[in-house]
This record gives sequence, C-alpha cells and structure tokens, in this order.
Amino acid sequence: MIKRTLKNAFFTGVVLLASAVAHAQGFKVESVAMKLMDPIDRMSPDWFTMLGECVDDIELASQHPKTASDPKMYYYYGLTYLSVYREGSEEQKAKYPDALSKASNALFKCIELDEKNKYTEKAQAQLLDCAIGHFNMGVNYYNQKEYKKALESYASVLKIIPLDKDGELKRRNISQETIYQYSYYAARANEDNATAKKYIQQLMDQNFSDPRIYIDMASILLSEKDTANALKYIAKGKEIAPDNVDLMNTELDIYLKQGKSAELTKKLTEAIEANPDNKVYYFARAISYEKLGETDKAEKDYKSAIEIDEAYADAYYNLGVIYVNRCKPIADEIDKTYDDKKLLALENQIDELYKKAADQFELALDYGNYEAAAETELKGTLKRIYARLMQNNEGYRKKYNEIKADLGE
Repeated sequence: MIKRTLKNAFFTGVVLLASAVAHAQGFKVESVAMKLMDPIDRMSPDWFTMLGECVDDIELASQHPKTASDPKMYYYYGLTYLSVYREGSEEQKAKYPDALSKASNALFKCIELDEKNKYTEKAQAQLLDCAIGHFNMGVNYYNQKEYKKALESYASVLKIIPLDKDGELKRRNISQETIYQYSYYAARANEDNATAKKYIQQLMDQNFSDPRIYIDMASILLSEKDTANALKYIAKGKEIAPDNVDLMNTELDIYLKQGKSAELTKKLTEAIEANPDNKVYYFARAISYEKLGETDKAEKDYKSAIEIDEAYADAYYNLGVIYVNRCKPIADEIDKTYDDKKLLALENQIDELYKKAADQFELALDYGNYEAAAETELKGTLKRIYARLMQNNEGYRKKYNEIKADLGE
C-alpha cells in the first residue's frame, strides 16, 4: 500500500514537473513579448542585455514540444531576430549574421500555423520590414560583388512581395518588376545565364517597358552562340520600341558580324520604298551605311529622317558625330604638312566641319531628352568645339562662356 502511494506520488510529481516546464516555456514567450513590445525598454541602457535575454528565452521556447508549434512563439521568435537585425549591438549583429533570414522564416511559419488568425496580420506587417531589409542587403551585396548572396536576398524579397496589399513596398520602389530587374543584373554579373534569362523572361511576360531587357537577352544568347534567337528578341524589342537606337545598333552589329550588311541595307531600302515617310527606316539605314564607312549616304539618310521629323534629336546628334569624325583625316594631313598656305586651307576645312557639327549638337540639345550624364557629355563636346572655333571667330566666345557657365565651370 505504501509502495503504491509512493509510486503514485512519484508519477504525480513527474506530471507536475512537466507541466511546470511547459508553463515555464510559455512564460518565456510572455517575457519576450513584454520586453519587445515596450518602447521604453528599447531606449533603456540595458536594452542590449534584454535583447540577449530575449534571444536565449525564445530559443529555449522554440525547442520545447509544448511551444515549438505555437504561432505566438514563432511571431515573437521572428520579432526577436528582426530586433537583432535592426537594433542589436554590433556584437549581436556579428553573432547572428543570419538574423534577418531567421526572422523572415519564423514569421512565415507563424502565418502557416495561425489557424485562428491571431497573429497573421501582425506577422505580415513585420515581414514587410523584413523585405526592406532583404532589399537593402541585396543592394549592398551587389555593390560588394557578392552576386550570389545578392540573388538570395532578392529571392527573399520576392517571397514577401505578395503580402504587400496596401502598396507599402511599392511606395519605396520595391516591386516585383524592380526585383526581377535587379536579380537579372546580379545573375549576369555572376555569369549565371540561366538565372538571368529566367528573370528577363519574367519581365517580358509582365510587359516591362524598358527595351534594354531585349538587348540584354540578345547579348546573353549571342554569348551562347544562339544568333537566330538573339535576332528574334531584338525584333520583339523593336515591336514595343521601334525608335530605340540601341536596339537598332545591336541588330546592325549582329548583321555586320554575320557579314550580312548588304542584305540589311537591301531590306531597309525595300522598307523605305514601301513606307517613305517612316523616319526610323532612314535612321537605321544611315547607321548601316556608317558601319560600312559610307558616310555620305549616311549623311543623306539622316537628313531625310530630319525632313520627316524636324525634332529628331538622335539624327541631329549622329550627323554631328559624322562631321567631327571627318576632321580626323584632315588633322592627320596637317601633321604631315609644312606648307603654310595648305595648312591654312586644311585648318579652314576643320573649322567648317566643326561649325556644322556644332549646329547639329545644338539642335540635338534643344530637341533631345537626355539623362544628366549624357547631357553633360554633349555640352562638354560643344564647349571644346566652341573653344576651337572662337580662336578664329569671336562670335563663338559668347556661346563658349554660356555653356561653360551652364556646366558650372
């Protein structure tokens, strides 16, 4: 009788002990919650110590059978490591370099287990903060040339983006399109063609408007010796951006490398005959002629394109380049000439070409919509031309001073 009583007492003690341990784990979760949810604690000089205690407590709770499947535990597990990532000491951040990933994984697990939706909304809100962190880490990894890690960070952002119901991430310029774009940049830099093509194709499937993606896809395919498909993607790009100069140049380069320059010129001539009012065909044929060294024909086609559209900035710019390039053989001849009369004639030829180039570049500036760097470069070119011309023509001094002031010099 006594043995049975002792035995019962023993088992009762074990049950009570197990219950106490389970209760202790639940208490640890509550303790973490109180520390993390009180903003005053975060300003306390003991904050880092408390955050360390939160890590210890939540790790113990995550390993106990009674709390290992509790959505509340996972919510505070995620919040603990998100706090380490955002507000931990340098030592804590170094100790837990994967704090942000641990936070994201825990918050997703919380949502998965939260059948009663007690913590789902709060977990989703915290995940948006995680997405911003992953995005910033991805950019930093890319700048540090750790392209594989950048891709992993961007993949984490993509997983969270569907939760952005109110467009919070979008307002921060973190969208699916942006991440696809950054991901293919990282993949290309990492020489991972398969991944780069995957993300470029996803952009195309979403009708992404930047024609650069078609050029980059073609470039990858050319590196894989798949010229036929490269040309197909260039053709697709021209469907959405028929006036894009880079697409034209890429297509022309491919044809020229294939030795099909005559065939290309013939196709463009046929296109012009069928549609003589299409400036793009003249522009493309002009580029083709330039590649072949037939600058007289190129000059004529650029002028034809301008007759159709007097605001065609790219045509003005390319004309200016033709006139500048014509100066080089004259300059070479000057270096070999010692006859003063002939030297003066050659110098006058260069001046005339520079005047024509300046006229074209000025029109390109007037009509063009250039990015800041390209506009600065063009203005710098004009400044150098004006500096040359004002040596023999004071009328250009005013233009030189104006553009110098415009460049902030």
